Amino acid sequence: MHLGRFHFVVDFLERHFRDAKLAEQLDAAATALEQYAQSRAESSITEFRSKLAAALDASDELAPELLQPYALQVVADLGLRSILPPRVRETVDSLVAQHGFDSAALSAALKKQSKAYAGQISNVCQLDSALRGLTAEYTEVEPERAEFGLLLPREAVGERLPDLSREFDKLSNLSRAVNELTGQPDYDSKVVTISSSWWQVFLDIPINQIAFWTVAIERIVTLFKSNLEIKNLQKQLGERKISEPILKAIEEEVDKKVVAELAGIASELVKRFGKIEDEGRRNEVETQLRQGLHYLARRMNQGAQVELNVGVPDDPDDLEIKEGEAPNQQAIAEHQKMRERIAELRSLRQAAMSASEASLQIDAAAPLLLEEIKPTSERPK
Repeated sequence: MHLGRFHFVVDFLERHFRDAKLAEQLDAAATALEQYAQSRAESSITEFRSKLAAALDASDELAPELLQPYALQVVADLGLRSILPPRVRETVDSLVAQHGFDSAALSAALKKQSKAYAGQISNVCQLDSALRGLTAEYTEVEPERAEFGLLLPREAVGERLPDLSREFDKLSNLSRAVNELTGQPDYDSKVVTISSSWWQVFLDIPINQIAFWTVAIERIVTLFKSNLEIKNLQKQLGERKISEPILKAIEEEVDKKVVAELAGIASELVKRFGKIEDEGRRNEVETQLRQGLHYLARRMNQGAQVELNVGVPDDPDDLEIKEGEAPNQQAIAEHQKMRERIAELRSLRQAAMSASEASLQIDAAAPLLLEEIKPTSERPK
C-alpha cells in the first residue's frame, strides 16, 4: 500500500463520514421512535421515518473517488465495507424488518448499531487526524495531468523478480504503443507510484490519452460481457457430460471471436486516436497495440483492475469589476476559457472514473477467455 494514496483515500472517507453524520442521524431516528413508543403520537413516527430516510440517503451519497479500484482496496483492508453503501442500508433495513412491530426493540437495535458505526467512524477520523499531524505524504493527480493505474493480483503475476520483470515488459510494450500512436514525445511512461499487497502500478500519462484509455477499457469490458455467457454455457455443458468434440468446437469459436474482437478494438483505437502518418509504421504499432490489449484483457480476466485518474484545477475566483470602470474584455475571455477547460476536464474525469468502475465488473472467478501469447521462440512449429 502506498502511503500517499492511502492518505488520499482516508481523507475522502473522513469527509464522507463528517458530511453524512450517520451515527448522529440514526440516534435521532431512534430517539423519535422512543418518543413514539411512549406517546403513540403520529408526529413522532413521521419524524422517525424522516430521520431514518435522511440517515440512509446521506450514507448513500458517496464521492466517486471512493468508488475507484484503489480506494475500494483500502476500504476492504481497513474493514470498512460495513459502514459504506450499500451495506448500511442493507443492515438498517434488516433491523427494521426484524423489529418492525416492536418500536422499543427497534429503537434499541438502532442505537446499538449507531454506537458500532460511531466507533468505526471515530477510528477513521483519528487516523486522518494522525496522518495530517504527522504531515504524511498525500498523493493526488496534479491539474491537467492524468494517470493510468493497473492493479494486478499477485496470484496472476507471481512474486519473484523474473515474474515482475516479464510483467513490466508487457506493460511497457503496451504503454509504448499508446505513446507512439498518440504522438507523445516521451516513448516510455514515468512511474508515479508502485506498491504491493497487490502489484499496484500508476503511470503518469498526458491528459489527451484519457479518452483513448477510456474507450479501450469500455470496449474490453463489453467484450467480456458478451463472451463470458458463452464460456459459462460451455462450462455447464461440460458438467453435463456433453461430448468433448462439441465442447472443443465451442471453445475454439469463442477463442476466435475474442481474438477478432480485440483486433477490432485495436483497429478502432488506431483510427480514432492515431497520429502516425507512415502507413507501414502505423501497421506495426497496431500489431504491438493488439498484443498489448491482449495482455491487458487477459489480466483483467484474471482479476486485474484499471484506474484512470484526472487532475482538475479548482474553479477560478469570480472576476471583480469595480464600479465605474469598463470591464476588461480580455480578462473576461480568459476567465471564461478557463471555466470551459475545467468543465471539459471534469467531463473527462467522470468518463475515466466510469471506465475504472467498469473494470471492477469482470468476475475474476469467471472462465478464462484468453490464453497468454507466447514469444515466437516458444510457439510450436
